[in-house]
This record gives sequence, C-alpha cells and structure tokens, in this order.
Amino acid sequence: MTGDKKKEVLEVLKEIVRIGTVHAYDPAKRMARVKFDNLGGIISPPIKVLSRPRVIVPADGTMEGSKVAGTTLKYDKNDSLSTESHTHAAYVTDWNPKVNTMVLCLYYPDGGGDGYVLGEV
Repeated sequence: MTGDKKKEVLEVLKEIVRIGTVHAYDPAKRMARVKFDNLGGIISPPIKVLSRPRVIVPADGTMEGSKVAGTTLKYDKNDSLSTESHTHAAYVTDWNPKVNTMVLCLYYPDGGGDGYVLGEV
C-alpha cells in the first residue's frame, strides 16, 4: 500500500471510528448523544447504544433489584464428599452509558450521521 493510500485509509477511519463523551442518554430508547471535542465540540444526533450482556456487580443491599447470588461447591475433603455454600449480595444490570463518560463510537462511512455507541473507554 502506498503512502498516499495509507493516508486515505486513515482519514476514512477517523470519520467512522470516534471517541467522545456522552452528552445525553435516553435509557428507554437506548440512544445517546455524544460530544466530540476533536471535531470542534459538535454533539451527535441520537445514536444507538449497542445492547451488551447483563453484568453482575456487587451490591450493598440498598440498590433496587439487589439479589443474593449463591454458589454451592462440592469437593472431596478427607476422602468424603462435602458441600460448602457461599453467597454474596449482587445486582444484575444492563450497561448504560453515563453522562460525561468517554465512549467509543462507530459510524457508517456514508457520512449520514448514523452510528453506534460500542462501549465505554
């Protein structure tokens, strides 16, 4: 690939792969508006936030939706089968971008402004 071709490819990538900060988020629609400081501070129109697998995070028991997650371990101890239980409070949640967090976005190369928030950086 020639030097000019590499520059051309890099320019295209700069248009479709962007890093910005969340300006606003609508959880009902899973759409975010993202501010791009490197593009003069422009704020995107609402773009889709990718759905990601649910995550289990530690909870202090006061969070709405907190559950107790348990694990039972069976192992051979002194040539006999024993059972041990282990539990933690946990909260199962979807990942939602928070305002002012840095996110990675992917845009269609047609320049129409449609894109996705891929995740937090």
